[in-house]
Amino acid sequence: MRIECPTCQKSYTLPDDRLPHGKVVSFPCPACKAKITLDLREKEEEVVLEAVPEEAPSDRRVFKPLADEPNSELTSEDLRKKIVKRINDLPPMPKVLLKAREVLSDPNSSFKDISKIIETDQAIAAKILKVANSAYYGLSGMVSSIHQASVVLGYQTLEQVITMVSSSSLLGKQLKGYGLNAGVLWKHSLGTAIASRLIAKKRAPSMENDAFSVGLIHDAGKLALDPYVAEKRKEIDQFLREKSPSFLEAERVLLGFDHTEIAHDLCQKWKLPENQAAAMRYHHTPEASKGNQLAYIVCLANHISAQAGLGGGPGFEDQPIPQGCLETLRLKDEDLVEMAAEVGASVAQITASLTV
Repeated sequence: MRIECPTCQKSYTLPDDRLPHGKVVSFPCPACKAKITLDLREKEEEVVLEAVPEEAPSDRRVFKPLADEPNSELTSEDLRKKIVKRINDLPPMPKVLLKAREVLSDPNSSFKDISKIIETDQAIAAKILKVANSAYYGLSGMVSSIHQASVVLGYQTLEQVITMVSSSSLLGKQLKGYGLNAGVLWKHSLGTAIASRLIAKKRAPSMENDAFSVGLIHDAGKLALDPYVAEKRKEIDQFLREKSPSFLEAERVLLGFDHTEIAHDLCQKWKLPENQAAAMRYHHTPEASKGNQLAYIVCLANHISAQAGLGGGPGFEDQPIPQGCLETLRLKDEDLVEMAAEVGASVAQITASLTV
């Protein structure tokens, strides 16, 4: 069926086999964002189009049922609820990370206390020693115990290392829907984390740890969305070719929401502070974050990581930096080039240590 937006007059072709005949559906025009309403209760040649200004994303887009629901149709609202419900199927953040953060935030804690927590998970402890001895930290062969690593690295750096190694297995998986091979998302996330820390060090030193942590898991929403994106991959590819090169926009139009919204739901599961949750929610659109500086930091770090050759996948690379981002953080293009070079070298050193 071919339709035309009554507001901007842009035309679109909708596959007949995907239309919920006998129902009334609404969705935003990809061009002008006005809401288009289709009354499919009439005959196709008498379909009624109505457009109204779009103040918020429509929650009534119709979504083709997944394989495990062959006899039903899901609206975007239903699909969102389904995904949120299934978030529990994702691996939780390792308990050692949560406990370690509690100890590190306690001013009365000691290096001995944090060492005991880390040593309860031998796999993570071994990775921490590998990273501590990597060329990145300049301690090659000098660290032989977790206690020694704690003393040499210090609390702040130690927390970053714990977060890094704890999330490596979570973020290291292949994401078929997004076209990411195993390890690609992990390297992009690590690059974003390092870039976030570099920016915070220049502009908001007190947020250095938060910037690193959020940068590392900023794309966690893709983990939950991947199987649903895979179901819509043909439509997404067509959208990227014909409508917009932005995968984020494709998510919003074809699913009714994007991976940043699901990331916010994940933050609630992981009990992260709201400031961090908001930064993940708006890391592509920091101008909508009501001045959340962390969102601006992670947004720019995301671009720096891509500039270092560590992009977040097709449709996420080569996207323009949101207007006002550089100005807000008082940075220039040449600063990004310098940081991208440092990020690329750092990621190579850290990932090499974890694969040894």
